[in-house]
Amino acid sequence: MTRDAVEDGFEQYLSDLVDETYAAFDVAAVLRGSRSGGSRAVSKLLKNSRPLERHVVRPKLREYERTILRQFDPVLDYAGDTGAAFETYADDVLARDLYWDSLRRDVRGQRREEIRERLLSRQREFGDALAPLVAADSDAFWPAVVEAYDREDAVALVEEHFVFSTPLAEYRDAFAFELAIDPGDVLGGLARALPTLDVEFTDEALRSMQRAEQRVLPQAKSDLQAAYDT
Repeated sequence: MTRDAVEDGFEQYLSDLVDETYAAFDVAAVLRGSRSGGSRAVSKLLKNSRPLERHVVRPKLREYERTILRQFDPVLDYAGDTGAAFETYADDVLARDLYWDSLRRDVRGQRREEIRERLLSRQREFGDALAPLVAADSDAFWPAVVEAYDREDAVALVEEHFVFSTPLAEYRDAFAFELAIDPGDVLGGLARALPTLDVEFTDEALRSMQRAEQRVLPQAKSDLQAAYDT
């Protein structure tokens, strides 16, 4: 199977996940939990949440999507490099990891190393799961899955590797997803006089991502079952 075909199959579901996360994202909940910036700025943005969603939230989620896809490159390199040790690619994988980049600065010592190893283990297992797909003869994603895996193993692949919230759910207090929102950039006009808001949306990121996964995962499983039933 071509590398591009594997990447296209993965990217389809990642894009769907980002769209569903955006749909589930509660901007009001995030703003009410802002750490700084003042009540006037929060009130103004709450009354005009659609520009905030369009100009701040969606671009941020798309940025995360691009980060995950960038990380996918060295994972695919590993999957296609027969006999290679994952350690050869580990530094590149970690340097592109969204969660590692969002690790709180006060997470140190043994716990930091534990999370590092967990993140790398997750990506190594993903690469190992992709290796049979990269080696398959089919040039389309689901036919390659059918060729490489029996149905039960294919379901396990989807359940394990089409879910992106796992590290955040496992180590909720270790990560911080944050935004600086300039009301003037979002709303213009008199809002330019309002101070910048510093907001953390880690809780909302987890909630909305898990809600999105509840919608996207069944679709992926449905596509999988259709491929095996064809």
